[in-house]
Amino acid sequence: MHGDADHVKEKSVDHVTKEQWLVRQDVGMTSHHPHERAAADLRADITAGEFNAGEELPGQRDLAEKYGVAQNTMGLALRMLEAEGLVEMAPRRRTRVLQSFPHLEVRVVDDGHLRPVDTENLGYSDLRAGTRVVDQQAAEALTLPLSERLFERQAVLLHAGTPWAWQTLLTATELDSEGGDHAVTAAPFAAGGPLQETGHSSRWSARPATAEENRLLRGHSLTVLEFRRVGYVNERPNSYLLTVVRADRVTILTEKAS
Repeated sequence: MHGDADHVKEKSVDHVTKEQWLVRQDVGMTSHHPHERAAADLRADITAGEFNAGEELPGQRDLAEKYGVAQNTMGLALRMLEAEGLVEMAPRRRTRVLQSFPHLEVRVVDDGHLRPVDTENLGYSDLRAGTRVVDQQAAEALTLPLSERLFERQAVLLHAGTPWAWQTLLTATELDSEGGDHAVTAAPFAAGGPLQETGHSSRWSARPATAEENRLLRGHSLTVLEFRRVGYVNERPNSYLLTVVRADRVTILTEKAS
């Protein structure tokens, strides 16, 4: 699924009629590597429930025929899925499905943030906090010189122990956070300037993941949803938040306010 929507008012999501959309990993991208395509197809079938947790997969020759690749290519695809923790390979027996990917519903709320519906199995892993970096897209969004060094926070967001998104928050001034909680979706802006926001703008699009995103989200040749949000204080841009969502594990919900 492809799209781009601009929201320039604090309650801009109110104008979106109720909808539910799910972008599968194999939409919007084409890998040039046969083993990655085969892995993506098998991953999608496992996610869709064609093969259940604990079930043995067909033999490698049968899988190769099913997904239209050579047998050794299918072996490479299975090893990719084994590295992700999705399947288990062992000598002299068939590959077994360890678990299907946990799926997560995430709601776009009035303040432009993403909020998981299930709050019981959430977590995050901090990557960087307080680092000074140059990010030209963020500087442009914040109307700062492109060479401006910004404070950066990064975290991988987890659901049931598996990554579903990667967040980067960039601001011109350092923000303190209560209890060291830096995951913006888990507890957005616990303290600091963005509490006084007077508005926001946001847009989203779907695209192939970068190599770094594939690594952090534990996937290969993924499609991701990219959410860019700018928070305003007195009509001046104050914060820039990039959320990269693993599309095959998340359903995004938008709902018109009652």
